Amino acid sequence: MAKVKVKGTIIKQTISASLTAVAQVIDFTHDGAENETYDATTIDTSGAGKEYSQTGYSEGGNVSMSLFYDPALAGHKAITAYIATPANCAWTITTTDGSTTVNAFTVAGIGFGFSGSMNDGLKCDVNLKITGLMTYP
Repeated sequence: MAKVKVKGTIIKQTISASLTAVAQVIDFTHDGAENETYDATTIDTSGAGKEYSQTGYSEGGNVSMSLFYDPALAGHKAITAYIATPANCAWTITTTDGSTTVNAFTVAGIGFGFSGSMNDGLKCDVNLKITGLMTYP
């Protein structure tokens, strides 16, 4: 069983039709995909347990990341540009597990905020809303 190191992971976004690395990423999270369900309990259900069924849809989830924010970097400018001009954008997360695993996804919405404190560098938080599903290896 392998333990995949996070060091060397590369997160890329599409800039001018080319996947380009996002610089200065500190951490990232995919909050999880899930199948959509509905309450299928009826009045003649036996037992106390509620019943659920699948709708046939799945939710792709969100990817969040924190960065040391540099407003002069092209990748950081591209992220904030999607706030003023929303559009879908292709992204990838490539881990360094020996086989270079790539998780690809398309983002429909972006959230962005930045913060600073006296004893730290300027940071930003980026939230990406996945449209469709992430591709898993």
